[in-house]
Amino acid sequence: MTAPIRRLRNLDLAPLAPLLTESRAQGFNFIQRLWDDYADGSNRFDQPGARLLAAYEDERMIAIGGIQPDPYLAQGDAGRIRHVYVLDAYRRQGVGRALLAALIDHARGRFTLVTLRTFSAQAAAFYVALGFEATDTIPNVTHVMRL
Repeated sequence: MTAPIRRLRNLDLAPLAPLLTESRAQGFNFIQRLWDDYADGSNRFDQPGARLLAAYEDERMIAIGGIQPDPYLAQGDAGRIRHVYVLDAYRRQGVGRALLAALIDHARGRFTLVTLRTFSAQAAAFYVALGFEATDTIPNVTHVMRL
């Protein structure tokens, strides 16, 4: 499936609501944190190098994810993948792969290291399949990709 991927300059709750509801039902709180941080202005993916993207089917948001300077590392060349979520009905159809490819494309030339943290074995396998390496040597990081 090829889903158009768009940059989000303004995050609205209405299109995000299905992802928020489903992720909470699955026990994940990071989409709620994305919304809360965006709503209170503490993280709007507006720092230099940051980008928030979403994939769509027709006009329905089906996936979301962002990249920003890694807030846990004191080096300016590290970007962090954040808040990646694909609706269950669209998993294993290439939507997540396309979203991550767009985020990594954006990272090239801005960052030399891309980090992320996941606690899901399924997500970890997904990131490894995309070229990330598992690591336990950097605090708050489970996977890295050197660009």
